[in-house]
Amino acid sequence: MLVRAMVVSLVVALAAMFSTSSVRAELSDVVVLFVKVDLNDDRVLSPAEVIAITMHFFNEVDGNHDGFIDKEELGDLAKDPEYLDNDDDHNGKLSVIEVIKEKLADFKVADTNSDGVLSLAEVEAFYKK
Repeated sequence: MLVRAMVVSLVVALAAMFSTSSVRAELSDVVVLFVKVDLNDDRVLSPAEVIAITMHFFNEVDGNHDGFIDKEELGDLAKDPEYLDNDDDHNGKLSVIEVIKEKLADFKVADTNSDGVLSLAEVEAFYKK
C-alpha cells in the first residue's frame, strides 16, 4: 500500500486519500484499502498484490493514458517534494516503473519482520509514520 501507497506522484495521490483529521478514520481507511489490495484473501499483502494495485491506481491517475503521471494530472499534489524525489530521470513526470520502484521501496520499509509479506499491523504502522 504501499500503494499509498500507498503513487505520489502516485505515492502522493494515495497519501492524500488517507489524510484525515482523526486517527480512527485513518486506520479505517487503511483497513479498507488493505482488504481491497489483498486479492487472494490470505490476510497479507505480497509484492505482486502491491504492484497490481499500483498499476490500477496509476492507470486511473494517468488521465491522458500516455504512460506517465504529470503535474497536470496530479494538480496540487504535484507540489509535494516526494513527486520530485520519485522522478528518477528528472523529466517532470512519473513513469509506471518509477512508481512501482517507489512502492516496492515502501514495501521493504513496511515489512519490518522481513518475511516478504505485509500484515495489517505492518501496514497500519507504516501509515502512522
